[in-house]
Amino acid sequence: MKKKILKLLAAGSLTAILGYGAYVYACAGGEWGAGYTSIFSPEITVNNKEYQPFFYDDYTTFYNGYSVQSPGDLFKDENVADWTSYLKKYTPETVEYYLYNKELDVPLRTISQAKNPEAEFKKQNFKFTLDTSDEKTQKFVLFAMLARGIETYSNQTYNYWDYDNRVQLNADTDFTGKVENLYKKQASQKDDFFKNRMWFQVVRSKFYSSDRASVITFFNDTQKDQPKNNLYYQALSYVGGAYKNLKNYEKANATFAQVFNQCKPMMPSALFDYKPLDAAAFKASLNQAPNQSAKEAMYALQGYYTNEFSAMQELYKLNPNSPHIDFVLSRWVNINEQSINIYNEYEKLDIDAKKVKKELKDKVNASELKWINEVANDSKVHNPYIWKATAAYFNSLAGDYSKADNLLKSAHTLAENSNQKGQVRSLRLLNNLLSVDQIDLKAEGKLIEDVNWLFYEETFPVKDYVSEGRTDYLQSFTKKYISALYKKQGDGLMSELTYPIKGFFKDQKQSNAMEKLLLSSQRSAWQDIFVGIYPYKLADIYESRGIYLFYQDKIDEAIAEFEKITPFESKTYNWNKEQYETEMVDYKTAQFPGNPFNGKIKDCNDCDHAAKQSVKYSQLEFLYKIKEMKAKIAAGEDVYRNALLVGNAFYNTSYFGNARFFYYNEIINEYGNSISNEHSKMLYGMENVQKYYNIAKKAAADNEQKAKMAYMLAKTQRNDFYYNKYFSTTTYWGYPDGPVVQKWQGFVDLKTNYSDTKYYQDVIAECGYFRKYLGLQ
Repeated sequence: MKKKILKLLAAGSLTAILGYGAYVYACAGGEWGAGYTSIFSPEITVNNKEYQPFFYDDYTTFYNGYSVQSPGDLFKDENVADWTSYLKKYTPETVEYYLYNKELDVPLRTISQAKNPEAEFKKQNFKFTLDTSDEKTQKFVLFAMLARGIETYSNQTYNYWDYDNRVQLNADTDFTGKVENLYKKQASQKDDFFKNRMWFQVVRSKFYSSDRASVITFFNDTQKDQPKNNLYYQALSYVGGAYKNLKNYEKANATFAQVFNQCKPMMPSALFDYKPLDAAAFKASLNQAPNQSAKEAMYALQGYYTNEFSAMQELYKLNPNSPHIDFVLSRWVNINEQSINIYNEYEKLDIDAKKVKKELKDKVNASELKWINEVANDSKVHNPYIWKATAAYFNSLAGDYSKADNLLKSAHTLAENSNQKGQVRSLRLLNNLLSVDQIDLKAEGKLIEDVNWLFYEETFPVKDYVSEGRTDYLQSFTKKYISALYKKQGDGLMSELTYPIKGFFKDQKQSNAMEKLLLSSQRSAWQDIFVGIYPYKLADIYESRGIYLFYQDKIDEAIAEFEKITPFESKTYNWNKEQYETEMVDYKTAQFPGNPFNGKIKDCNDCDHAAKQSVKYSQLEFLYKIKEMKAKIAAGEDVYRNALLVGNAFYNTSYFGNARFFYYNEIINEYGNSISNEHSKMLYGMENVQKYYNIAKKAAADNEQKAKMAYMLAKTQRNDFYYNKYFSTTTYWGYPDGPVVQKWQGFVDLKTNYSDTKYYQDVIAECGYFRKYLGLQ
């Protein structure tokens, strides 16, 4: 006899369900990336996207920003497709609308409480029309309402900072009983699809009830009649959760292992729910596994959280062909890389090849490598490629370059795609690189093809600006290692070309040598590789020379270098337009943000930058102006003013002034709020400033001018104090450990000799340091 399913609503069976209110997200069920020190890509070597969430990540539980999806999101498309196929008369858009649209919560609640739900349903102005005279449609509406009611409990959220008011809302016995009764009423029907959906809703309601353990009994009593579909494994996951709630972790883990094995979309959630156990408890939990495949998954899950190497060994004994072993191996490799490959270890380039190779070898666990070699050679594993590649990699690190080379040849043969062949090439380059102790023609011939590939030709996929081939560390290590070899051989030019270091261009001879090499038409193919990736242009070199010469007070020579600079194309990324844009850049015409000749009582760079400038100076115009002023000083023309302005120019182009912009150069590379040791004396130093301020002081015509020079010299003495006391040390964090106001000579002169001047009063008004010195504050 055909039944009116919606009449169940009139009997009040679902009034309580929708009375609580819920969102419909899932009617069928309740993110600094890869290591900087890695060259081994799990995406490429494992070559199985199902395992990608479980690759090793330096910072997060899951790899590459992956997060566990709720079953509702995970199975939404499948759920819509299943119901669409079942109903036959509605589009997927219609089905999705009734199952997932949040705006239907209130109207469906109203319908559920009506005396005549079917009539009330017809009155609603829904976006899509349903034929409620159709029995399957009525079941669909019933299911939608039922699932929404359960999500009253399953979709609860909390304020994580409110520790005192976290109340778990559990489905009461009456609620779960009604849901179970609705399921039982379908038990005698032939509609297996609908019975399966209703069965799953009973599992969910029991899991979110106050008697969570009841889901275990219900599942065990009824599961044999259910198809082994994704709903089944979602239900099994609830069972695992119930065991976990009972603190029966052995049984819970065995249950999650089954889900991990049998339901690929739920592998991440099963791994996330798994609780790692100590050795004894884990051994006991293996006895709870229903079959060998579940045991294999348990070893993999346990290894994910604990000792991946021992888990690999046990998993290999149980089934060397298990696909789970691949991702566990990739984690072992990537975790070991964190301690073996240290990103900045070779930064100073004062190493020799033998020391590097010994350090690498000492960090490789010889007994673990022995076992890896054995497995790689017996070909029983699911993915022999990853084992050959791993063994080759660690034999290279351990110094057995011949064995590594043979393994890499085998891996290349086993490679299934170009990316896997590229991974072999990366490892081959590392192996060949470590096998050389000096750079000569023989070494160049051995390395040149793969080095050229690494920097110019590799085509690994790029995701979120990061190469899946993990070439960044290999590029850095290759440049540093080769540079260190050149330095050991006394070839400073090639050492700089292969890996630039700060301070190289301070030496004019070295700067000239690099310019000559970059302009040469007689370079070798080996040199061309590194010229092509050298980060500095000729414009950078000329500008750096001009800057260095300026701080030596060699203005004519600095101008000559700036005159050599020619405009060049520069590409910058426009984030608003999401595209690269090309513009012409000419360093010598770049303008200062403030007047570089200003010299005021109070240093305020932002104020100077914001002030209106009657004359704006480019860098080259600035140098020409200084040249003009120096000529007037030499000729005895208005010496006081010209010397003061030149002194101001040197002051403002120091760290303390308003024209730091002048020394912003790619090679000099001093952009921050501190200066490196390489340039500290040049950019913190006040020698040139004091030289010209003293000239101005000597040429001062009256006490007002002399007072000003006493104070301006006091500023340089203050800066010298800060440099010597704080900036030249490595322990200063911006908090002086003693008095910051000293008895600087300029203050003494100003107070002793010029207290009757207007400038003296101006200094008192503007300079807190001076007031403190005078005891006025």
